[in-house]
Amino acid sequence: MMNAPALPASAADYIAHIDLAFELMAVLDASGRIVRVNAAAGDILGYTPAELAGRPVLELLHPDERADLAALGAEVLQGHACQERELRWRRKDGQPVYLSLSACWSERAGLVYASARDVTAHRAAREELKLSRERLNAMLESIGDAFFAIDRDWRIIYANRKAAAFIGVAVGPNVGRPLLDVSPELEGTPFIAHYRQALADGQPGFFEAFWEPSGTWLEVRCYPTPDGLSVYFHDITAKRTALDAVHKSEKRFRSLFQQAGDSIVIADHDLRIVAANGRACASFGYTEAEFVGLPVTRIDGHHTYTPGMLASLRAGHTHLLRMTKRRKDGSRFPAEVHVSRFEDGGQEYFQAIVRDLTEREEAERQLRASEQRFREVIEMTPAGYVLAGADGRVLDVNPALCSLSGHAREALLGRTLDDLFDTFPWHGLAAHDAQEHVQGVEASLRHAQGGHVHVLFNGSVRRDAAGNVTSVTGLMSDITGRKQAETRLQQLATHDTLTGLPNRALLHERVQHMLDACPQGRAVAVMFLDLDRFKEVNDSFGHDLGDVLLCEVATRLRKVMRPGDVIARLGGDEFVVAAECAGPADAGAIAQKLLDALGLPVRVGGQDVNAGGSIGISLFPHDASTRELLFQTADTAMYGAKRAGRNRYRFFEPAMTLAAQARMALEMALRPALARSEFELHYQPRVDLRTMRVVGLEALLRWNSADLGRVSPGEFIGIAEETGLIVPIGRWVLEEACGQTRRLIERQGRAIRVSVNVSARQLAQAGFVDEVRDVLARTGLPAACLELELTESALIEDMARTAAMLDELRVLGVKLAVDDFGTGYSGLAYLRRLPIDILKLDRSFVLQDDGRISAFDFVKAFVDMAHALRLSVVAEGVETADVLEFLRAADCDEVQGYLMARPMPLDALEAWLDAATEG
Repeated sequence: MMNAPALPASAADYIAHIDLAFELMAVLDASGRIVRVNAAAGDILGYTPAELAGRPVLELLHPDERADLAALGAEVLQGHACQERELRWRRKDGQPVYLSLSACWSERAGLVYASARDVTAHRAAREELKLSRERLNAMLESIGDAFFAIDRDWRIIYANRKAAAFIGVAVGPNVGRPLLDVSPELEGTPFIAHYRQALADGQPGFFEAFWEPSGTWLEVRCYPTPDGLSVYFHDITAKRTALDAVHKSEKRFRSLFQQAGDSIVIADHDLRIVAANGRACASFGYTEAEFVGLPVTRIDGHHTYTPGMLASLRAGHTHLLRMTKRRKDGSRFPAEVHVSRFEDGGQEYFQAIVRDLTEREEAERQLRASEQRFREVIEMTPAGYVLAGADGRVLDVNPALCSLSGHAREALLGRTLDDLFDTFPWHGLAAHDAQEHVQGVEASLRHAQGGHVHVLFNGSVRRDAAGNVTSVTGLMSDITGRKQAETRLQQLATHDTLTGLPNRALLHERVQHMLDACPQGRAVAVMFLDLDRFKEVNDSFGHDLGDVLLCEVATRLRKVMRPGDVIARLGGDEFVVAAECAGPADAGAIAQKLLDALGLPVRVGGQDVNAGGSIGISLFPHDASTRELLFQTADTAMYGAKRAGRNRYRFFEPAMTLAAQARMALEMALRPALARSEFELHYQPRVDLRTMRVVGLEALLRWNSADLGRVSPGEFIGIAEETGLIVPIGRWVLEEACGQTRRLIERQGRAIRVSVNVSARQLAQAGFVDEVRDVLARTGLPAACLELELTESALIEDMARTAAMLDELRVLGVKLAVDDFGTGYSGLAYLRRLPIDILKLDRSFVLQDDGRISAFDFVKAFVDMAHALRLSVVAEGVETADVLEFLRAADCDEVQGYLMARPMPLDALEAWLDAATEG
């Protein structure tokens, strides 16, 4: 050990004063070699003063701190004011210790006077506080729900990233702003009302409400706190109140740590203060002059320096006391005090090094409060919480996780995550290169009663400096309902909701798979099936019983087909069947089995109904090489089967495509026909059988196409019905017929009634009655001179609505007729319920007998029935005198047909009427 240089008198005096100080005191020469240290070096560094004397101070310093010490030494040697610097040193036993070092240079003595405080405990407290903050931040950000908090003045004090993203604003700039300034959409909503209620009565609020800006429903939980209100959104759980409180406490902690320090007070034999350092002045509120002469009892109390304690001090002992200190203003603070005795110039002095413990105790209290709030957040959150160690064993859980898993807390602690979860990426999380934060991982939780609970896991992984996992924290919410809904949505997305058969999307997928897997030399038959009489069932029995028929058809198709075949419903009464087969003969056999199954009666509404069907067949690869062309050609073949007489199947033929193209061309030409004025009306007279006078006309639509020439009504009326073009065309027919009839009446000088056909689509229009009223007003035709012909299917589509509409027309004075009565599901019930005036008898009923009853008897009974209901009967299609006499004998009221006159344009009609009048 080197010998320490001799101390100058001033240095010796300095050491004499501080030798027994709690703080490490040292004297250094200009080269940084230790001249003298006090006894505190043993407690702080583990060396005796003798061991340190003469050693370069750099030998005690941690190598990483040498630059900072060199900078401090340079400042001190240049005569700058004392600087306090926190450096890391090495004890004799090799352990690191952090000292807060202050030093000053004495030019006169040529020495450096230094003092150092042990701040290792302070640093550990700061590190623990930092870790606590990081854990709390990680927990709040890993919560799957949005969270924000407001104070009592409705200012936002916190919002997590998900809450900020929810309203589309950044968090930082808006903390401290009023909630309604940041999110004005809240004003007037149930959200703000519940928040106010919770703040007013101090009770937690739980409610569901609709959030208009995003169009979503939210489950909201709001909890009043001493500071204000905390709010949670379902699926995003966060407790900003606790997080914000932690942030505030952390700021206070930092502020307290920045102001932390020790005070040194020296008193004489009479326990009156003779000196105090600057930190003591700042701590106690006295100036240095005010301190001098002040009794120590003013800051310590009367019971500190007892005779026994003074005797112990005089015996050379030091005392470490935990006590309360009193400031000038009377306030008190806790302190840790090291008291020692020394003599100087024969005088006795007592030295107290006072460490203000306010910050430490406050930090401890805040830490306990923070941990308590953290625990409260975990206990209150509706999401399940789990904390696991590095080995995956559960260290902590909350009540929500116990509820989710069905296990008691005690049963969960100590179990591994592999035991708790059926599926969970624990090993992936533990991987060395895994991310620290895990968001939105789906897992399956084993329930105590059996079965599984699907959860959405959000968590964080903590690692040590080497990257090894130290713990896993996670929050999870129950998504079992969502998973079930997804399964249901998948079913709804791929299957018909009524029959349970695959829908169009799944059909396309499965048929494409059949085409891709079809062996060489085999074929795939795609069959489009359409029920022949479904519309009649719907019209007669209603949609509910129509659905019963569709379900029965689906059941029969399943029974006929093989498990590997595809059966799907496209919508309405359209079905598709796809099956691998050997060729046309095999496909035809399958189609016949389907027709046979559909040919059996189905019990609907207490009656047996024979639905029947028409099937179109297309074969891969013979007729088409792609799925789209297969569907197109099968659909075309199905329409060919319907045209061939229904209840049969047809294979696709290339000529069918030409027919479909012709129909498409007809439709394309029909669309602009009205705008091009290509329509005209022909009229067929209607004659009273008793007087043989013309009493009415039936307006019949004719189309003279600029592209196609004259087109038969039988070709284009059906297309107009399907495309909806019949509505504007029918409106034109009504106005044209009323206007022309009005002019015809004026020229003839007598009343003539015009009959206009009305389609089901026209009758379904909400403003149809107003349209008739307006046409009569514009044309001036008396309402009694207008007769509207309606079909049975149009009348019974919506009986209540139809009855109300016909009553309005009847009030106008318009006559109402049922066209082609007897060709559909005719019934007396609707004839009695609806205000009908006329029945038009189809020509098929007067042409031939059916072997059971003569045509005359049938028509006579029909006319008598109509007359009993106070209805007139008009027979159509009269072409011979025999038929005319037949109808007169049956007491029919009116007739029309080629025997009297063919349909003719208006000018020809006028000439015919003039000739008939002259004759």
